[in-house]
Amino acid sequence: MVIYTVTTYTGDRLLAGTTNYIYIQLRGTEDESDEQRLKCFRGFWQGSVQEFQIDCKAPLGELIDVKLHSKPFMGLLYDQWFCDKITISTPEGDKILFPCYNWLDWNERLALRPAKASLVFQDTNLIAQKLRMREVDEQQKLFRWRVYAEGMPQVIDCDSACSLPPEVRFSFSKESEFYFSAGKQLVALKLTGLADCRDSWESISQLEPILCDKRSETIEYCQEHWDEDEFFGYQFLNGLNPMMIQLCSTLPENFPVTDDMVKGSLGGSSLEQEMEKGNIFLSDYKMLDELVGNVVSGRQQYLTAPLVLLYCNPQGLMLPIAIQLRQKPGKDNPIFLPTDSKADWKLAKIFVRSAEFGVHEVDFHLLRTHLLAEVFTVATLRNLPSPHPLHKLLFPHIRYTLQINIMARNQLISKDGAITKYAGVGGESLEKLLKRATASLTYSALCLPDNISERGLETVPNYYYRDDGMKLWHFINKYDNQ
Repeated sequence: MVIYTVTTYTGDRLLAGTTNYIYIQLRGTEDESDEQRLKCFRGFWQGSVQEFQIDCKAPLGELIDVKLHSKPFMGLLYDQWFCDKITISTPEGDKILFPCYNWLDWNERLALRPAKASLVFQDTNLIAQKLRMREVDEQQKLFRWRVYAEGMPQVIDCDSACSLPPEVRFSFSKESEFYFSAGKQLVALKLTGLADCRDSWESISQLEPILCDKRSETIEYCQEHWDEDEFFGYQFLNGLNPMMIQLCSTLPENFPVTDDMVKGSLGGSSLEQEMEKGNIFLSDYKMLDELVGNVVSGRQQYLTAPLVLLYCNPQGLMLPIAIQLRQKPGKDNPIFLPTDSKADWKLAKIFVRSAEFGVHEVDFHLLRTHLLAEVFTVATLRNLPSPHPLHKLLFPHIRYTLQINIMARNQLISKDGAITKYAGVGGESLEKLLKRATASLTYSALCLPDNISERGLETVPNYYYRDDGMKLWHFINKYDNQ
């Protein structure tokens, strides 16, 4: 007689515990145990960790899987059990982890595989191979593709987070934290009278109540220097979206900046000379061209598609030297310069920052962060069984992607969503911009070294996004090659 020690971990989410009878069977390469009940007289309560002993006639060999079976208490009480994981201590002294993170309904069975990663050719046992194939078949039934809109990435075929399998839904603690944080901020806005306010702000000081207890040195610096050219240029490198700026070796035909316009900003040098030195940069928001601004609270909003010319001076500072707010040059579309009136130059920079917000939110945030992550998530879950090394590597990062994206589609970019109704780039323009962003996206744009090289930013000073990002890229690449 040999003894296997089983430790169960009940999830901490709401109603995770159960009064059901839980049965377990261990299967190894040499033999399998009898199905035995985990005798727990107080039940498996939420967040509990409990230990049991399983008697076997002989060693089972290498454990292939653990089968769980639930039966209603006395045939009368029916509830579910959410099992986070199970560990098995073997007679040989090994401790093996079997992840679960799933609901077990009454009269339902689950088969759990060990946490140890293995490729298909390493699962030499016939039963293990069949389990891999069965898991992929089941996952493809659970995670189906849906066309969200033509010209956009496909999404998971689910209308609400509740219809997702439990292993990819928010845990109880995460969901509680999510709604607590949102509720706390909403209450703060209510107390300051800003939650339902429709008045225009007349100065940046009126934004103080929004910050509440979120003040920091960075926020204070931004408030003090937001309208300065030096800080405006710095943000193209290390601000909200450091992905737009690129080296400019030839001026676009639709951006007719002349030497006379910028000679003061270049210290007497010419555009051609500074381009040859690699000191002239461009940020082009042509993706916004001819999009119509949203109507928010009855007021028409206005979108521009600016071109911004920047100069990296001898001190390494990135400074704006010319701004054109629309793509087609003409008398009604002047080029704004630092030598213009303070109000005109500041307003031109504000329009650029507004365009920056629209492109960042729709292209670099919604598309590249959320929607592409969903494509990778669904593809992973449909094609890689849980023992696969890539599944184990990716799952902690993609686990909550589907739920947060469904919530975004239902609450932010739906017909009555917050972004659709209240963002300047909302309404019909939101969908048009998302399609343009999808059509223009390239694979190399997602590879940091390639993207930095294509934009000619290998040597520009004070580009901390590049410096920090490349360190992370090399760490990950080194790990992948091991």
